[in-house]
Parts: sequence; C-alpha cells; structure tokens
Amino acid sequence: MRPDIRAIVRLTVIGALSAAAFGCSDGGSDARDSPASTPGTPAAATRPGVIPSLSGGTWTETITAESGAVMGSVAVTGHDDAWAVGDPGENESGPVLRWDGRTWRSVALPPGLRYPRVVSGTSPGNVWIFDDDANAWQWDGRRWSARGRPPWKLPVLLEDAVVTGPGEVWVAGGQDEDVAGDPRRRPLLARWSPSGWSIVSSPGTRRFGVSASGGLWALTGDGDTGPALERWDGRRWTVLSAPAWPAGAKVDLSDLAAVSDREVWVAGSILPPGGSQAALLMRWDGDRWNPAPALPAGAIAFTAVASDGHGGVWLGASNYSYDNHRILLHFDGRSWTYEKAPRVHNDPVVFGLATSPGQDQVFAVGGNPSYDEDSQAWIWTRS
Repeated sequence: MRPDIRAIVRLTVIGALSAAAFGCSDGGSDARDSPASTPGTPAAATRPGVIPSLSGGTWTETITAESGAVMGSVAVTGHDDAWAVGDPGENESGPVLRWDGRTWRSVALPPGLRYPRVVSGTSPGNVWIFDDDANAWQWDGRRWSARGRPPWKLPVLLEDAVVTGPGEVWVAGGQDEDVAGDPRRRPLLARWSPSGWSIVSSPGTRRFGVSASGGLWALTGDGDTGPALERWDGRRWTVLSAPAWPAGAKVDLSDLAAVSDREVWVAGSILPPGGSQAALLMRWDGDRWNPAPALPAGAIAFTAVASDGHGGVWLGASNYSYDNHRILLHFDGRSWTYEKAPRVHNDPVVFGLATSPGQDQVFAVGGNPSYDEDSQAWIWTRS
C-alpha cells in the first residue's frame, strides 16, 4: 500500500490554471489541548504566476528498479553519506541504496525487510529503515539490528518516521479504518528510546521535520480537518497558529523543511472553492506565516521540499504545467528558477528531497507511479 504516493498521483490529474494568494497571520502558539487558531479573515485571490528561468545545474540519474517500483524516501547522514529506499512495485523486495560521495550502491536488506518505506538517520552509524507496518531496523555502521515496532494493533500503515538522536526515534502511522471502526483512519504516534517503544497521543501526525539544532516539528491534520504545524519542546507538542486559509479551501500539505525555530517551510497544494488547484509554499518565521510571492505558473502541487541552507528551498513539483522537465524548482526567497531533470520520464513525481551538510549536493528520489507496473524508481543527484 502506498497511500501518500497515490494521493499525490491524484493531484497530478486535476490540472493547473491558477495560483492562490493568502493573507498572513500573526500569532504565537497554542497548547495541544487547545484548538489551533486561525487568526485574521480568510481570503483568496488569484494572481498570474511567474515563469521561472532555467538554471545551469547538472543532475545525474540512477535507475534503482523497474516494474512499478518507486523511490519514496532519502536521508543524508553525513557529508559523503546518504541513504535512499523505495517501494518494490512488482519486484520481490524494495531497493535500498547508499551514497558514498561519488556513486549510489545497492545495500543488502536486513532479514525480514521487504517493503522499505522510510529511511532516517543522524550519522553513518545511526541509520534506521522502516517498512509499511512500522517495523524498524537500525544500521550501526557495521551490522543491522531489528528494533521491533510500536505496540499497535495490526494492520497499520506507516506515515513517516524520524531519528532525532542516538536514543530517540518517532514514528507516525494510521490504523486501518476497518479496524478502527471509523470512516477516517485513526492516527497513531509512537516514540522509541533504548528502553523500547511507547505510545504517544497523536493529533494526526503525517510528516516530521528536524532542524539543524535538533528541533522536532510535525505536520498534522489533512485536507478535511485542516493541516497544522506542531513543535516538540522535549516534553509536549505545541500547536502553532494556523495560516488564514481561504474559506472552504481544501489544503494538502505534503512536506515540511525545518531549518530553525524561526524558519520552517511547508509545501503542498490548495484547491479554493470554485477555483483550480495550485501549488502552495509558506514560511513560518517564528511569529507569523508568510506565503511565497508569485508562485511558478503551472505548478499544481509541491510534493517535496528541502532547505538550501541559504534562506531558500528546493522543491519537487508534480507535473509542472505538464512539462516533465520542470519538476525541480528552486526558490531563493525572492525569485524562482528551475533545473532540467536529467532525463525525460512519463509524468515523473519527486517524493523526497535532501541536501548534504554543506548544501553542495542535492538528492531527489521518485518514480512514475501513474504508470503503475511501468514505473521506474530513480535517484537524481546534483553535485
């Protein structure tokens, strides 16, 4: 099962004709037991999109698997160390690869792992891989060790996972609606420490982000309940004030990039009432939300985001104006550029982005999920 991938695929077929503009919202934060506030009056307007200029960056491609496979997660764990994992598609097991500073090489899967979904780590000697059922394996630099799974009743589906240090791991998942007895998937959240797994109350965590200083952030909610951003202070989760979304708009936040306590980016898409779907990029500056000005014309959704280390972000776009090349975008805080994908694919989708510690390398992972068994899993490397 690949619910996140399928959701993004659905976004690509809606079309793109307009971009949405939002009012900024002031405000601080609310406690977990208080509802997320929405200060200001929601407003929506359309404005012409900008045409990004072509940048001269060079990307190389590594095909990791075929027969419906999709690369879904990438993590940088050192200056010359990165990992990427993917869904196997029609293959027996999913691809796991490691970057050594020059090339990507396949890694033998640990016993029991067939469907790798998420990879995360803090160093070359602390890398974790998680499968669809939230089972975890840890690489210590020499060997794999099974770390079990949260004490959730099966079946569950992993949403995301993040390693924040040598003794802390967070996992977010969802309970199958048939088991939960509810038309919505019941959210699950768990935390690992050397003493084992423990269950944590969850508002619906879907994505994690960790800043350079170790601050933990999370995207919660969905397009129906309204997305929100939360911050972990070491003892509790705090809900930040929500942006003033246009009334009745369906908002889907796909990814976040946490840079610091005063710089967090969220990316996704918005569908205003009676309007057309458009990409969405907003920045939290510690006090208020700020929308990125003049989004690129034709981008119907941002599927992945990563900090460039200089106040801007790299973004993966879903089917940019039906131009298969323009799905790698860069925003420097003022203007947009795009970089040509290393090879033209059929409807490529970027599912993960990561940058090296010095920001001299950028990694993008994805596939062609709308082509089902004909999808190819790939890694694009910019260096």
